[in-house]
Amino acid sequence: MNITPLGAIWLNVCINSFMPILGYFAAGRISAPLFALAGSALGFACFVPWALKNKAFALYFRRDLWPRLFAVGFFGSALPIAALVTALRYTTPANAAILGQVEAVYTVILSRLFLREKISLSQLFGTGLVLAGTLLIAFKERFTLRWTGDLIVLAVPLFYQVSHLFSKKLPKELSHVFVASARTLFATLGILPVFLLGFVMPVASFTPSLELLGIVLAWGLVLTALNNILWYKAILNMDLSKATAIVLSYPVLTALFSHLFGIEKIQPYQLIGLGLALAGAYWVTLLVRRQEA
Repeated sequence: MNITPLGAIWLNVCINSFMPILGYFAAGRISAPLFALAGSALGFACFVPWALKNKAFALYFRRDLWPRLFAVGFFGSALPIAALVTALRYTTPANAAILGQVEAVYTVILSRLFLREKISLSQLFGTGLVLAGTLLIAFKERFTLRWTGDLIVLAVPLFYQVSHLFSKKLPKELSHVFVASARTLFATLGILPVFLLGFVMPVASFTPSLELLGIVLAWGLVLTALNNILWYKAILNMDLSKATAIVLSYPVLTALFSHLFGIEKIQPYQLIGLGLALAGAYWVTLLVRRQEA
């Protein structure tokens, strides 16, 4: 894919904005584990021709690689997708996107501890703007019944960051397409043991409909296969903390689309918060451009 890492991360922002919305529409129509399995399996199906052509299957299961690849897939797709769809039975898409901004805190701490990335004061300022905007939006929702979903959402970005840390530790010669495909494969394999619980509780329920089919197809083809390629194109070629700060501006679009689809109404204080989040992401973008110059 002929695109710069910075271009890839901003396309990732656009696609990520639909993740809470599609998850919201999926919640209640299909069980969370089954949705995670269907999306990941469909995503990997898109990579099968590439994997066969490039003889990638032996590399997926290479002894020194597969444990890290499994962590990338399990924590990067299987676990967070199931958790997000579960949370969206209680909370709203905008709330889920907003609370996900805590990832900015996770990435700064984990990138410094495990990747030894330098975190500048200027970068902290940009990340602070993103957090200020999202906290402003989330402030009104404190002490509401949505907290059940909100608390689950807070764990989702931590799962993502664990996955990203393992991906940054992979050998440099692995392409972003390989890592993206491996994530979908091991997400599919990683979620399968959950279905053993089907002997004691329902974990594979769904209500058949054309709407659900469209949601699963969009999730597997776009939000999983394409989105993973864009994400690994970005983070394998730039600092994880900077990439995360930029991608965390996606609640801007999530809130707008959620309003247009009639799910939520946007209030003036939310617009202020969205503006702060965008300003922070743009600030970090300028830092990346200066670094690449």
